[in-house]
Amino acid sequence: MNALSAAAFAVALARAAAAPGGDLAAGGAVYYERGHYWIEIAFRDGAGHDTIPPDLAPSRFEITRIGDDSGFKPTRIEAIRASRTSQRVILSTSRIEGRACYRVVFTPLRGPRVAVDSICDPFALEAGAGEWRSKTFFRRYVASAFHMDGGESGLNQLAYGYDFSNERAAARLRLAPRVRARGWTAEASVKRDETSYTPAAGGRTAAVRASLSASLSRAVWASDLRCAIAASYGADRTTLERAWGDSTVRSRSASVEGRVRFDNLLDPVNRFPASVFAGVEAAFGWAWYLAEGDGPLGGRRSGRLAPFAGLGASWTFLYGVRLSYSLQSFWPASGGETFAAFHSARMRMLLGDVLARRSERAYHPDVEAVWEWGRRPPLLEREERISIGFIYDLYPW
Repeated sequence: MNALSAAAFAVALARAAAAPGGDLAAGGAVYYERGHYWIEIAFRDGAGHDTIPPDLAPSRFEITRIGDDSGFKPTRIEAIRASRTSQRVILSTSRIEGRACYRVVFTPLRGPRVAVDSICDPFALEAGAGEWRSKTFFRRYVASAFHMDGGESGLNQLAYGYDFSNERAAARLRLAPRVRARGWTAEASVKRDETSYTPAAGGRTAAVRASLSASLSRAVWASDLRCAIAASYGADRTTLERAWGDSTVRSRSASVEGRVRFDNLLDPVNRFPASVFAGVEAAFGWAWYLAEGDGPLGGRRSGRLAPFAGLGASWTFLYGVRLSYSLQSFWPASGGETFAAFHSARMRMLLGDVLARRSERAYHPDVEAVWEWGRRPPLLEREERISIGFIYDLYPW
């Protein structure tokens, strides 16, 4: 728990003043640690003493995101009794996101309901009555464009390290600002990375890939599952570095996919933050690819339509080690390939407060090892990357 979170919880405790007539009072705070959001509630009885109400069933809690009329229940509840003066209740569900404020209502066995009207992520500043329009616009649309939904997928990242597959230092960059409006999410993505190809003819070729893409998606909750549909379009430029001269392959792609996230189903086994499963999802859809240029294509033009499916998950354990794995499978309709799969395995050391940093900074470098291998469209050449280095998550507020 960092200093900012501790201060937020202290304010929440101060707000949980004793209620008259022996009724409960409560205050709360939103926390984020190791890729996992949760809400902590502090209850106090009529005498002003910390207390844990009986029967903390999920059905007795109602969580509402301020600005959204739909409410939801926590999928996991844990009572922490550290001492007589430090007792709190943890509410967990993957529906809790950052940069948001929440209202929590608790219905006890006896007595009136207890409501905490404003529980905010410290980075979600509530708009004041006299806030300037420019500040409101920045907070709602510019800063929130880089907002993350609590999972690690879609991070804006800058990485620098040593690529063993190409035997040289390499840099990776991904910027993916998002804008939300009326339930829709629009995202633009700029990426730059390096990998290596091993063509069927033999030899190894270093490749530098730059890509631009845009997508539009909409997600809904079906019980405890997060279901989404998305359409995207992108263009890539891959430079193949050969001894006799570089060559370039350009490609375009369009896809429609459906995604289902299962994070909520794993909340009962998630610990804060000793062990957290996040980003557990499955995807399926159709993609169209067109590639042209020299290099592996030999000056040919190649197009294919392919159904695809994917899986992804991450596990953070020991408070600071994150293992991630994703699988992308394709069934091309042309190009002489009947099946292709691409694997990505990552191990990340979440350094957090191990490295000294200024308290106002919302970023820090982590150490990440990456192993990616397999075939993926549009080139369907054997691809591999083995690297280790520092990686930054970029939060530009």
